[in-house]
Amino acid sequence: MAKRPGKLSRTPTSPLLVPRVAAWRRAAVATTLGVLAAAWWAGDATHTWVAGEVAPRILSGLAAFFGGSHISPGLRLGGLLLVLLAIYVWWRATRSALGYQPGPVDVQQLIDATSDATPPPVEDLTSHLRMQLSESSLYPPTTVPAEAPPTSFLDLLGDVDLEKFGTAIPRLLSRLRPKLAYRISGVLRVREHGTEPYGITVTLTAYVFSGARATTVWGRDWEQATSRAAYWVVASLLPVTSAGKRPPWRQWWARELPPELLRAYQEAKSLSSRQRYDEALQRYDDALKYDPQNPYIRAEFAGVQEKLELALDALDTCQRGLTLDGQTADRYNNRLWVRWRLPPRRFRYLCHPHRFQEVRGLRYRNAIILGTSERVVEEWYRIEGEGPADDERHRMRNDLRRVLVERYWPAAVDFALADEGPRAAAMNDTQHEVERAARDWLDKQLTPKRANDVAQQQVRVVLQRASAQELYRLVQDDLLARLAGCTWLLWLRQLIRLLWPPSYAQGSASSLPSTHVTLVINRDVWAPLRLTWAVSDLLKQREMPKLPPYHAKPHRWCGRAYSRHEKEFSWSATALASEKIETRLRSALKRRIWRPFSWPSLEWQDHYNAACVYAVAMHRFPAEVQSAGDESAEDESTPQVLDYRHQAELAVEQLEKAVLRAESGFTMLERSWMLFEDPDLNLLRRAPVFLNFERTTYPRAPRVDQERPRSTVRHLKDSYVRRLLIDAAHVMEQTWQRRSRNGPVTIEALSDWLHTEEKAWDHFLTLAHGPHDRWAARANLIQAVQQSDPIATAHAEFPPRMLQDIDAEADDGSLAELLKSMAADLEENEKNSTAMRCHDWYTILDDAIAAGVTQMPSAKIHTLCTQYAAAWLRLGTRLRLAEDVETAVKFREAVHRIPEPAPEFVKNPDSISIRVSGTQGV
Repeated sequence: MAKRPGKLSRTPTSPLLVPRVAAWRRAAVATTLGVLAAAWWAGDATHTWVAGEVAPRILSGLAAFFGGSHISPGLRLGGLLLVLLAIYVWWRATRSALGYQPGPVDVQQLIDATSDATPPPVEDLTSHLRMQLSESSLYPPTTVPAEAPPTSFLDLLGDVDLEKFGTAIPRLLSRLRPKLAYRISGVLRVREHGTEPYGITVTLTAYVFSGARATTVWGRDWEQATSRAAYWVVASLLPVTSAGKRPPWRQWWARELPPELLRAYQEAKSLSSRQRYDEALQRYDDALKYDPQNPYIRAEFAGVQEKLELALDALDTCQRGLTLDGQTADRYNNRLWVRWRLPPRRFRYLCHPHRFQEVRGLRYRNAIILGTSERVVEEWYRIEGEGPADDERHRMRNDLRRVLVERYWPAAVDFALADEGPRAAAMNDTQHEVERAARDWLDKQLTPKRANDVAQQQVRVVLQRASAQELYRLVQDDLLARLAGCTWLLWLRQLIRLLWPPSYAQGSASSLPSTHVTLVINRDVWAPLRLTWAVSDLLKQREMPKLPPYHAKPHRWCGRAYSRHEKEFSWSATALASEKIETRLRSALKRRIWRPFSWPSLEWQDHYNAACVYAVAMHRFPAEVQSAGDESAEDESTPQVLDYRHQAELAVEQLEKAVLRAESGFTMLERSWMLFEDPDLNLLRRAPVFLNFERTTYPRAPRVDQERPRSTVRHLKDSYVRRLLIDAAHVMEQTWQRRSRNGPVTIEALSDWLHTEEKAWDHFLTLAHGPHDRWAARANLIQAVQQSDPIATAHAEFPPRMLQDIDAEADDGSLAELLKSMAADLEENEKNSTAMRCHDWYTILDDAIAAGVTQMPSAKIHTLCTQYAAAWLRLGTRLRLAEDVETAVKFREAVHRIPEPAPEFVKNPDSISIRVSGTQGV
């Protein structure tokens, strides 16, 4: 395995020292006990042990150290030195604690060192820097002005008069705790060359460590430079503060953290919270380039992929990261399937709870993706086209197939031996032969070209078994990690905050999130229920195989935990089945009352997962019952229809409890997941009771009351692609119109415009050729539009958010056919297309720059800009009016009417001519 790039840069090269908080605290306690013992001994000649005389005797001894006459000068000097040593140790302990928290951060006013006629907005930039630091999701530093604390112990003593005991102690105590931990200062700079001319030389001073470091960051504007300076400051503080001990930065503690990694991760989280998932995936991908073995970032990356219904991509991301907690793939597979025989292997996370904490989210996401096997199977066997992107996905699927066969072949043993027949199965005398047969069978079934409907259903059952097994081991490991972390102590912290809430409490994530009840619900109810669903669908086409007799003695796959609950639930549409599921669920919820390793109250995840269980159970009813249950009429309803509606009511009841317990901001963030994306709620979304819940929880347009089919994620993405292209066309059209009014510009600037323009049209063609679920094509188009004019795109709030209500209510028709038609129009006369004109123009302009030409006439620039603006205008109109034939003709004419640079320029480089093909009116 190749070495990770991040490991090469994880060196302790930072001038900021790592605080030794625990060591100084222990030293402070030891010296304090020494001072108390010495004061007790010097307090009185008669050594009595009366409890009421302890405090007076110690105070008397301390007073004797400063001015007593009943002790010898040597004892007095020794006592003074011991007191000074205790004060010194406490001073270092408070400094280390202040730097570790971290303490207050003083952001000074930026200094303007530019010589421009128009000075930069210093106060605004200083406020922006403070805002970037305060809004960091890592911790909120307090930006307050304060004087620099004393840097040496002699400065701490200052003018303290040791002879005056009454004033010496209060003055020492007031100076003992420093009021400032870090100071940030910056100098604004400007350089004439380069695409990023604006810079800030930022200096970070750590008074608690007596260290400092400085660097210079550059940006295309002052705001970008200030943001990069803030990321550099946070990246410098993370490895030496308490925030660096929490995921995802635990492995970067006391090492050099790249600011680019921090910036990519923070921007990815911000974009994901704003539902700009295409850009978020791109930034997560950039973050993983700097830290490819970070399981926490991989889990969030897979979560965003799952939101966009990229099941295979999310599964591949999870499967590649399951062993990032320090174990090999073989060891992970053995722990997953082998019975617990070796205690060290079983109690692995009891000794390493932090490793489990980092990979826990990734393992949970992997189990959930495997549990929604119908989505994985549908995407796995989907017929793809031909092209570089399709070839890449084909290679990814082949690699993933080898991983799945290696890890989950024990779940396919019965299918493999049943296909071989009783006689062939009896010949498998060794466990190795059984394993080989199961591997070969699963590898064959995972080949898309060879699988029929029965094979797909069998693979679905195998994936459901793998999900149940993963959840079974995950719950066991979670229990051990909670036992090692003693999470019950968090109850005490919550109780203290209720009784005495501090004025400022810095939020800190618990070492282990309180979702153990959620894991228990998924293991005992959700996974078995979905496995029963998959088995029932297979029984409609083929009987479940019975394990034939064989002579092999299995040992690796005998710990199949899914077999304990495989027949737990009945998939028949009877009232008894409903009571069975409800009883099982309530039993799982009651277990947490006596669990000592979780929070004492249910959280929103517990209620939400309970709702998912009830919603999944609705699939056991026949299609005619589901159609009758989705109607609002209550008359002449059969018992099965009433049971179906009762199941929906139970699910909505749990959803209401989840919404009430969740924070308001988080509820709005998960709105699209609940209303459109979660596959467990597909049937529930059609029920009238869910429509009423939706209208109450998320007020929407009146259309929610109308009879309409629920939108799928694929339909939402198609509608989003149309909105994205329309907004991109509008931004580009406005940008070229503004450029046409700017007057003379340099040839270098015009060449940069055309370079970005060519990228935008090329990415549009890539997106138009499809398929539209390729997030990379959308992200590249967004990046090209943003590079054309970053300020305009920011003011226009480009790109729009994904998976919105406006996409659910839109009726876009066949977007794929429309985009293919537009791509054909662009490629009809490729030599005169917009992208080829861009290439011809910046090639000519590069020759002009080499010949010494610096500017182009304003009239010619105006003509060129207006033609490109017209092309983008017609593109947006074509998307809005898809059925208008006249609009299609105008679009075809506009994209082939870009002015052509005249070849006479090669002979006479003093001027650049324009040769326009066709008429000018657009």
